[in-house]
Amino acid sequence: MNLSNTANVMSFKRTLSIVGLSSSLVGFASAEVESSISAGYNNQYIYRGVDFGDDQATLSIKASGAGWDAGILSSTSNVLDAGSLDETRIHAGLTTGMSDCLTVSAGVISTSYNLSVAVEGLNLAADRLELYVGAKTNLAGIDLGAMVFFNQTDAFTGDTYYELSAMYTSELSETVELGLGVTYGNWNKDFIGGSVEDLDFVSISAKLKMDLGENVTGTVGVNHVITDTDLTQDETVVGTSLTLGF
Repeated sequence: MNLSNTANVMSFKRTLSIVGLSSSLVGFASAEVESSISAGYNNQYIYRGVDFGDDQATLSIKASGAGWDAGILSSTSNVLDAGSLDETRIHAGLTTGMSDCLTVSAGVISTSYNLSVAVEGLNLAADRLELYVGAKTNLAGIDLGAMVFFNQTDAFTGDTYYELSAMYTSELSETVELGLGVTYGNWNKDFIGGSVEDLDFVSISAKLKMDLGENVTGTVGVNHVITDTDLTQDETVVGTSLTLGF
C-alpha cells in the first residue's frame, strides 16, 4: 500500500471514530453530560511553540460531566509544503475542587500522527502517550492555570512539558465575549530531534466568542507566538471555529 492510500485509510478510520464518539455523546445527553462538536481552521499550526505547518483544519468532540472530561481531536495540516500531517488526539481526565478557589486535574492524552511525506528534522512516526496534572484558580477576575505533561513514549526525546497560563474574559454584550490570554510553555528538551535544550515560548492571544443561537457558538481569534529557538520563528496565527452544543 502506498503512502497516499495509507493516509486515506488513516483518515477514514479517524472519521469513523469521531462519528462513533459523536453518536455515543448524543446518547449521554440525558445523563447530564455536556457535549459539543466543533470544526475549525487556523492559517498555521503551532503546537506548544513548534511550527507544524500551515492550513490546519480541525474537527473535535468534547464531553464533560461531574468531575470528568474527555474528547477527541482530528486535524490535518500542510508541513513545509512537502506533505500533509494527519493527527488524532484523544484525552480523558478527572477534575476536583480542593477549595472554593482551587481546582486540580489529572489525566491521559494519546496522540497519533500520520505524515504523508518524510520531512527531515520531524520525528512524528510514532504515537505519543502523556500523563498530565494541573491546577487552576481565579485571582482578581483572571483565570490562572499551571499544567505539567509527562511523556511516556521513548520515541520522543522530550520528557516533560510545562505550561503556565492567564486568561481574562469580558462580556462585550449579551452575545459576544472577549478573551485575552497569555501562555508560557517550556519543553525540557526538543521533543522532535533532541538537538535543543530548554525550548521556551510565550503566546499572546485574543478571541471573540459569539453566541449564534440554537446552541451554536462561533469564535474568531488571533495568537502571536514568540520563541527563543531556531525551531520556530515568531508567528501570528489567525483562526476561526464553529461549535454545536448538545
